Amino acid sequence: MIRNLLTALLLFGLLSCDGAERKTQPGMCAKEEMAVDGIVRLSKVEVYPQFVDEYIKYVTEVGEISLRTEPGVLTMYAVAEKENPCQITILETYASREAYDKHIASAHFQKYKQGTLHMVKSLELTDQTPLNPDNRINNFIK
Repeated sequence: MIRNLLTALLLFGLLSCDGAERKTQPGMCAKEEMAVDGIVRLSKVEVYPQFVDEYIKYVTEVGEISLRTEPGVLTMYAVAEKENPCQITILETYASREAYDKHIASAHFQKYKQGTLHMVKSLELTDQTPLNPDNRINNFIK
């Protein structure tokens, strides 16, 4: 299980765009710049132990599709605690409130949300303020 968990952990990154020019990274669509109403959020999810492997499949799929196809989804980085893999934290960043609204209305997000409802013991969403907005993660999907 641990091997599967480590294999499935996501490494998705925030893209840095300069000016009006959008940059693309391998495997990802061109990304929007972070707007004033951009969202940085930590999603803390506790999954029932019997569903951890299945949940990881869902969260991996929605993260990958979102980053590959949604210009306003800038980061989807999910990690699980080593000592308690049922505790999953996802760093999510969205270029704007509009980008977030589009994301949660998307078919792939709705599939994730509806498919995992019975797997989630608790969910805490907390918006964050970047301490150094110039310090950005720049990763890519193969």
